[in-house]
Amino acid sequence: MQERLQILAETWIGYKIRLVDFVGLTNDAMHVHGSILILFVSAIILRRRPDSIWCWLIVFAAELFNEYADLKGIAPGEATIDAAVHDLYNTMFWPTVILILGRFLFPPRKKEPRKKAEDSGEFADQAFKEPATV
Repeated sequence: MQERLQILAETWIGYKIRLVDFVGLTNDAMHVHGSILILFVSAIILRRRPDSIWCWLIVFAAELFNEYADLKGIAPGEATIDAAVHDLYNTMFWPTVILILGRFLFPPRKKEPRKKAEDSGEFADQAFKEPATV
């Protein structure tokens, strides 16, 4: 298990280095943009609001794996605890703001109880009578 995780971490570091070179943004900017992307994609996949704790936890888990990969992998200049804490702050800042403010500014709607099927229609106020049998 440890070997597979190490191989996955090294593979991820390779992809990450190529992505940073291709996009041309700094590592800090990539953390910020990546966290927002993961937050909204997880909200779409889970069919939840972006201020859901589940979406926040997915971003947090992805960031923890990224920092594990940085500490165990071959990322230049990223293999320190200070860099990991800095990256964690950069990554989790906006998802945390969205989590907290989203709940206060846009509270979830209370679900209304669904009406029974027999209560709908134009004769909903009348009792249902069984048809006469022949």
